[in-house]
Amino acid sequence: MLITDTLPARPPAGSSGTGLRWLAAVMLAILAGLAVLPFLASRAADATMDALQTVVDKERAYDRLLDLLTDAETGQRGYVITGDAGFLDPYHASVAAIPAAVRDLKPLADGLAEQATLDEIERLAQRKVDELATTIRLRRDEGFAPAAAVVSNRGGKADMDRLRLLIRERVAALERERLALRDRLSRTLGYNTVLGICAGVASALVIGCALFLVTRSLRAGKEAADHARQLADAQADHARQSQARSQRLAVTAQMLQAMDSLTRTDELHSVLPAFLPKVLPGSSGAVYLYRNSRDYLQRAAVWDGGASHPELVNPAECWGLRFGHAHAAQAGDDMHCPHLGTDQPAPGRTDLCVPMISQGEVLGLLSVSVPHGPDTAVELAAATTISEQLAIGISNINLREVLRRQSTVDELTGLYNRRYFDETLRRELFRAERMRASLAVVMIDLDHFKHMNDTYGHEAGDLVLRTVGRCLREGVRRSDIACRYGGEELVLVLPECDAAAARTCAETLRKTISALQLHHADAALPQVTASFGIALWPAHGEDAHTLVHAADRALYDAKHGGRNRVCMAS
Repeated sequence: MLITDTLPARPPAGSSGTGLRWLAAVMLAILAGLAVLPFLASRAADATMDALQTVVDKERAYDRLLDLLTDAETGQRGYVITGDAGFLDPYHASVAAIPAAVRDLKPLADGLAEQATLDEIERLAQRKVDELATTIRLRRDEGFAPAAAVVSNRGGKADMDRLRLLIRERVAALERERLALRDRLSRTLGYNTVLGICAGVASALVIGCALFLVTRSLRAGKEAADHARQLADAQADHARQSQARSQRLAVTAQMLQAMDSLTRTDELHSVLPAFLPKVLPGSSGAVYLYRNSRDYLQRAAVWDGGASHPELVNPAECWGLRFGHAHAAQAGDDMHCPHLGTDQPAPGRTDLCVPMISQGEVLGLLSVSVPHGPDTAVELAAATTISEQLAIGISNINLREVLRRQSTVDELTGLYNRRYFDETLRRELFRAERMRASLAVVMIDLDHFKHMNDTYGHEAGDLVLRTVGRCLREGVRRSDIACRYGGEELVLVLPECDAAAARTCAETLRKTISALQLHHADAALPQVTASFGIALWPAHGEDAHTLVHAADRALYDAKHGGRNRVCMAS
């Protein structure tokens, strides 16, 4: 409806009538501007949030590329130094992922300068990968000296230093851009709130002006008063909606920022209940996430009476999950979700189930109960939008959790990896020294494992490693740390464990391993045995290197003493 259509009838001729008419025109023009400005500010806030998400994605992409290059270089150095092919697992995984990581960055380039930087990064990354491959080939074919000669010329180090500098400069620039965007978003939201208040004040002034004009105008009647009142109500309602939308945007931004700090999805129960009642006022509900088995959804968070929602939900009992989109039901509707536990929604409320989908994958379910009112449709639409933002946040948490696990856990055995062992042993030694408590390191080596691989194949060897890894995880205390040291070598860190307890633990594990009966490809595998070497702090070493070396010497004694035995360091 045009603003001019809402103007009351023309007052009698005269200076007073003309002044009032101009006053009304000016007030309505201001009101029209205040009606448009909150919408434009909201659009600007949405655009700023999109730009902020793009910057965050670019930062993560640069960080991922640097992590891949670092992991590849770490695997290459481990192999060159030790000759152990087990160090090449992270190298191969990283080298395979580096081209895709560079390709993912290129569409995000903003301007010719960043594109040129990306081209330089791609060139240096390819040259670094070629240098790593050359040293690995030399180490494998010609031994340590030729490979060490390539490494010592420091060409690869110069390339890596240059890559780190370029990537960190880009990340620093993106960090500055992200902070600027957040400041812009805060200012935009503040402007929108102020505009909403101004629109409300202007609406009140227009009401008074309209009533005054009606009383003074001979030709204005009931229709003109009704039109003015409808205009004022519409503008007041628009101002209220604009203010509510601004508050919702601010709370949503805070919620996403809080979710950005989480590392595990089981932390959602302490974050979401603090924000969802503010984003969806008057509502109650629960957030569900799929379990690892994908058979049921587990309740992750509840708010304002949502505790009545069940702990587990069968996907077949939710129409929203079955349809693949939001499903709402009111009292009297036939299609009410069975998982809500009642035949019908509570009177005066609407139950809404929205699947949380990210990149085509259903991560969970947002189940909300919204009270009936003039804004019910707006609240339901807001719940649908919130589910999309929750899905993005949860997907990012899952990604961080997967990356953290991949960096510390050996994929084959489920044990911690060498890097985690090195860090943990140093930390436990500091703790043992501070508490004056004993600490034991147990080196384990599977007997005749190479013969097992050569005779029955690597799949049989992998089966043996997986099974022995499970034996170690289940056979030690929760405070103990079981790690894969490399190849068929495993290692235990036993805090607050003396010689007798360490020997008892090692003997128990040795018997458990030797009692295994494994089958592969319809054939029984030969008996699996292991040799154990134990070293104690501080009796056999006061630092990590000496202690591991002592345990390794004890393992060597166990090997030469006939295998399948436990030896204590002398």
